[in-house]
Amino acid sequence: MSGQLVDNARLRRAVAAFAADPKLETVVHVLRAALAGELLLDATGSDMEVKDGRLQERARIRISSRVGPDGKRALLAFTSNAEIARMHPEGTRVQSVAQPASAVLEMAKRQGAGWLFIDPAETTAALSSADIEGALRHPRNEALQRVIAAADAGLATPADVLAALRVDAPLLLAGALEAGQVHEGKPRLRVSRRPDGTVALLAYTSAPEVAAREPRDGVIPTTTTKVLEMLRGSSTLSSLVINPAGPWVELSAEELAGS
Repeated sequence: MSGQLVDNARLRRAVAAFAADPKLETVVHVLRAALAGELLLDATGSDMEVKDGRLQERARIRISSRVGPDGKRALLAFTSNAEIARMHPEGTRVQSVAQPASAVLEMAKRQGAGWLFIDPAETTAALSSADIEGALRHPRNEALQRVIAAADAGLATPADVLAALRVDAPLLLAGALEAGQVHEGKPRLRVSRRPDGTVALLAYTSAPEVAAREPRDGVIPTTTTKVLEMLRGSSTLSSLVINPAGPWVELSAEELAGS
């Protein structure tokens, strides 16, 4: 499989921000971006045969890896073929395999890798197994996330977002503790209270999206169907905001009533 069309610019920007200022906030943004779009695995030197866009069964693929700072295996992933080329001498025939970015995180977890290095040639982000486990611990709604990102780029409409929201699939809410409340207490749902008195329920497509809004919030797994029922039955919630850290979308109670 060729990765010649893969160019995950959003993730590359997040990696650059992390490299410039490595901290919890920038790690979270790398994880958010790493659950969207595609990534490439460096398969340079492999015996690959592709026919009609499909990798043939007799192909022998060698995926590059490194050793992490603690001696554990580090899987390497790349946001473009240009980033892979930087790992090899000039003129090398680069080969790559494209995968959904979330599948690369799943692969790292499944294989027991201690690290995932993204764009390791120079400006890199090193995700630990703990980072990856945290990102994958809760259910995700990647289809809805993709539609929201497309709408933000002008490539999809609010109607497309509503259609994705009608599909019964995972959705996360956030639980915020009151001031002075201990963690054993029941958290309140995270909402956004507007100056005009309206209240928007906040929802998220993945756990890193929750952390990007407020790292101290707890994650409450639910479904799109249950959230829609909640909005329809509420006299106080005026809208639903999904992924408030952005790209985000807001749908009014009136729009949701027709879904």
